[in-house]
Amino acid sequence: MTPAPPPAAERLARILDDLCKAVAARGPGGFLPIPLLLLVWTRIRRASIRIARLAARAAAGKPPIVRRAPRAAPQNPASRKPASRLPRRAGWLIGPVPAAGGYASQLQYLLTQPDMVALLEAAPGIDRLLRPLCRMLAVARPKLPPRPTARRPTTRQPPHAPAAPPTHDIPRAIPRDDRPRAARAPPQFLRRSTRPYPA
Repeated sequence: MTPAPPPAAERLARILDDLCKAVAARGPGGFLPIPLLLLVWTRIRRASIRIARLAARAAAGKPPIVRRAPRAAPQNPASRKPASRLPRRAGWLIGPVPAAGGYASQLQYLLTQPDMVALLEAAPGIDRLLRPLCRMLAVARPKLPPRPTARRPTTRQPPHAPAAPPTHDIPRAIPRDDRPRAARAPPQFLRRSTRPYPA
């Protein structure tokens, strides 16, 4: 009786671990520069660890982590540090690491299996992590349905309510008829005296 194959996540982890060993073996002979070797090994190893975490999360029945829509924030190009990038050419790793061609064929076959496709649909983050690995090995990824993107909640401002009248009393203008009139002198003081002043 043929034993059942191991889970897709375990087979994928085995391929990535063997690929890391093949990359590390090409360093002493000078086939890969040390900075590039460290960068490739770190990328593959880090992707393997994250894929194992996402696969364990999917096996536990937890919902996948939905990526939020990127926020368009202005960035100053002068303040950003130049990130070290891998070559963009498809299959560039097979030249300096010939053993990577065998692992590429294994990965291509694994991605066509139904259990692996089901794993990619249950944990969409695995497909994102496999994207640079498939590029460096010239492996075609399966077509998956588009992933939902969580939109950031938009807080709507409530409409401006009319300003309430102040509670304190405001002194109003007194009508003209009710205003106190200025006191006037008696008429006898307003008459001008016609008698001459004494010399």
